[in-house]
Amino acid sequence: MNRPSPEPLPPIRLASAVDVAEIVRVTNRAYVVEQFCLRGDRTDLSDVASRMRSGRFLAIDAPGQMGTLSALAYLSIEADRGYLGTLSVDPAFQGQGQAKALVLAVEERCRQEGCRFLDISVVNLRKDLFPFYLRLGFAPVAILPFPRPEKALRPLHLVQMTKALLAPEDL
Repeated sequence: MNRPSPEPLPPIRLASAVDVAEIVRVTNRAYVVEQFCLRGDRTDLSDVASRMRSGRFLAIDAPGQMGTLSALAYLSIEADRGYLGTLSVDPAFQGQGQAKALVLAVEERCRQEGCRFLDISVVNLRKDLFPFYLRLGFAPVAILPFPRPEKALRPLHLVQMTKALLAPEDL
């Protein structure tokens, strides 16, 4: 049986200050699945504005919905390492390849800026996320303390995962 081709994704762009409220909305909607282990919202206006000063957000606009984001990812770079955080897809748009497209876009930006590695941190209790990142070439490398223990509803930690962005002979 022939399946219809998926619709092409809208372009990925750099988010700007006008997107801050949308970044908060999409992130908090996407991370509502963590309510079993974390209390409160995942982010707020102050947090996003602060992270925009230290890094950048890549965003995908919701098709046909001006001013509405469907997905986003945070990227910061320090020396030869990129950090991917807050990968968020609005639940209405999940399962359409937007998360993977954002990860690949972050990887490409990191390569363009001379990064040799890309790091992510995943809450250990989010077992559903590990297969996704493993398929994309990330490998677990360290256990880190959860940075906001006051939000934890149960014991948890972060698993740092890393992906080499260069061929082994170029590392």
